[in-house]
Amino acid sequence: MMKYNDMEKKNIGATFALYPTPDTIIGTEVDGKVNWVNIAHLGIVGMDKIMLSMHKSHYSNKGIKQNKTATVNLISKDMIVKADYVGIVSGHKIDKSNVFEYYYGTLKAAPLIKDSPISMECKLVDNYETEEEDNFILKIVNTYVDENILDEDGKIDYEKFKPVLFEMPTKSYLETGNKVGNCWSDGKNYI
Repeated sequence: MMKYNDMEKKNIGATFALYPTPDTIIGTEVDGKVNWVNIAHLGIVGMDKIMLSMHKSHYSNKGIKQNKTATVNLISKDMIVKADYVGIVSGHKIDKSNVFEYYYGTLKAAPLIKDSPISMECKLVDNYETEEEDNFILKIVNTYVDENILDEDGKIDYEKFKPVLFEMPTKSYLETGNKVGNCWSDGKNYI
């Protein structure tokens, strides 16, 4: 067994090293007015729920709590300028309702971005609060997808879509899309 000091790795401390993560625009209504915020701190909770970790200072949190709904809109690289803008200005001070063209799905309580290749309409299930964050657990109710990014089986083809990722340490947006292996298959070649 190797000891730590025998390895050729450097300990950089308690660094959050799960980046990059998908960059999304969260759609809400706050006091009846549309608002958008850029959020990349999110995750999967089971097979039908997601979590948005949002600092309590975000204006959009109020809308999620009021209406018990939100939309999660993935972005493509041609949306970066607008997406970044809604992340650096606050709905407390600036009306962001017209930054994106939008529509409503079946829940009719949170806007979906027309140009987003993938938009999820969600209901609030719970909020796990920490000292500085609201961690909203959302159940996905509907997913709206541009047909041109679906494969022949009607599933999302991420090689076609190439969602934008957010990478915190270098404050960069990255593009995905290259298949490098086959899940539940490549490992069979180990033995």
